[in-house]
Amino acid sequence: MTLDDFVRALKVRLAPLDNPYFHALRDGSLTREDFVETQLQFAHAVFFFSRPMLVLAGRVSSAQVRLPLLENVRDEHGRGDLSFSHEATFTRFLELLGVPKDELWSRPLWPAVRAFNTVLAGVCTLDDVPTALATLGIIEDLFASISAEIGKGVVARGWLTADALVHYRTHEELDELHAEGFYAPLRARFATEPALRYQVEQGLELGASVFLSLYRGLYESRARRDRRPLDGPHSVAAGFE
Repeated sequence: MTLDDFVRALKVRLAPLDNPYFHALRDGSLTREDFVETQLQFAHAVFFFSRPMLVLAGRVSSAQVRLPLLENVRDEHGRGDLSFSHEATFTRFLELLGVPKDELWSRPLWPAVRAFNTVLAGVCTLDDVPTALATLGIIEDLFASISAEIGKGVVARGWLTADALVHYRTHEELDELHAEGFYAPLRARFATEPALRYQVEQGLELGASVFLSLYRGLYESRARRDRRPLDGPHSVAAGFE
């Protein structure tokens, strides 16, 4: 079995778009209020995603493997223009849904978001490099089709027009390329090195599992309306600002 065969079989087995979050978006049972609340939470996964990737790039000894990681990080940061960074485009998406920018910081992180970010930090810092590459690769891969699904749902519900899908339209087009940057250095060795194949399979399973669990957790926690204490930090991983 090739890496691509394994990925295809994994997608069939897990049926990512049958996740209850996307099912509810399609059938209209996910209210606009709950959609916005869950997307406020998802923003913090978007904001965090490049940071484990940058850590992983520092662990890779091959410049040929490192370069696609750094290019991906550069894309996350708008290729030098921060007004087009993924943080900025997602913030604009929320603003178009009627969410003021400072509202992003008025919610505590839900467990599903913190779990997702913590898993990525752990795998990129401590796990086998092929496992980490595969974990990030399948997340990028899945997010391409998920972005299209969310975009269709938002337009179908009449919450935004297609022209306003600033963040999701970008990811629908870009993340297949990003996924290939993670898969490419693994593909040939996957077929010939059993130990590496195991590490890659572990990463693909882990990435798909934690990403789909994030959406399931967002769906299950959608009614939460708690706000952080005014004297507490939003996240211990917020870093220096």
